[in-house]
Amino acid sequence: MDELSSQLADGLHQIVAAPRRTGKSTVCEATVAALRRQDLYTVSVSLFRDTNAAALAETIAQETLVNRSPLKRLVERVRQLPSRALAGRSLTTVLRVKSELGDAVEIALEPTRKRQDPLHELALALELPQRIAERDDRQLILFIDELQQLTSGAYGDPDQVTQQLREALHDSPRVTCLFAGSVEHLMRDMFSNERRALYQFGGFHEMSPITEDEWRGGLRARFDQDGCEVDEEALELIVAAGEGHPRSTMLIAQQTHHASVEEGTRHIDGTLAERGHRGALAADAGRHADLMDRIRTMGRAAVEVAVRLAHDRSPYENLEKKAANRALNALADASIVVRPGRRGSWTLADPLFTAYVRREIHAD
Repeated sequence: MDELSSQLADGLHQIVAAPRRTGKSTVCEATVAALRRQDLYTVSVSLFRDTNAAALAETIAQETLVNRSPLKRLVERVRQLPSRALAGRSLTTVLRVKSELGDAVEIALEPTRKRQDPLHELALALELPQRIAERDDRQLILFIDELQQLTSGAYGDPDQVTQQLREALHDSPRVTCLFAGSVEHLMRDMFSNERRALYQFGGFHEMSPITEDEWRGGLRARFDQDGCEVDEEALELIVAAGEGHPRSTMLIAQQTHHASVEEGTRHIDGTLAERGHRGALAADAGRHADLMDRIRTMGRAAVEVAVRLAHDRSPYENLEKKAANRALNALADASIVVRPGRRGSWTLADPLFTAYVRREIHAD
């Protein structure tokens, strides 16, 4: 967070690419919140929530306007109105702000009006952050999460949309961007391929792993918040079972704490940590079964690759190389497998899912 905040505050566009459920969005959102407390303007959107160009344009426009307190109240009112139509004094405010900031104000405050071309509306919305930042003499941080979704075609022609994004941001010197994505190879293609519109538009920020010592200190502090004392054996078991994966480790710790509540004890030992691990596996069993069903829809090779990785075997074993590579790419697109450091061996992203597959499915 400190590194990201410093770079963004200095006007350096940043890109964070990491698998889902590894804390990427949490770190980015916390960084943006910290910059907001430093009186920078901020705009945060997620392409998982805004699934088309019209919705994205509306959210960007609204999130830009809420940086001004009076307009924040007006935006909240628009979102709460059943008809989403303003009248009277509010409409007068819309007309006044529109004369100052341009037509994008209508996208934010009059979303029920007759729609124009979605890509045109998105272009207008992307111009608004620079306008308000320039008017108010502020720097603005634009955070776009799951940016790789622009390549899906849901927002229009991917090349056209990314070119439009590049042009708008190139003309916005007061806007600094933080882009995040959970499909690393798509993100790297967007920013590292010289044929792409966003080529070299920002630097990749590698999220450093949480060390075992940091996990121990952080978990001990968390347990202490509820007056629980955790011994070294329990910490070792939790950290080892979580394998450094943020969500999995925290879920095991949560289930360990739940076990201590059931036992009526404030002392967390290795036995409770083992129960916590089993509790985490049980809590995620339904999700893991659904994930396995999803892998089956990708084909036989994807299933074989996932099972072999779970059992610490080569994904290419007894498989044609092209078929194995296609399966690995499909699993990577779904954030099911990762390749640490882009040079290491492929592995399943979630250690709890690895334990589930290892327990439920035997390798051939």
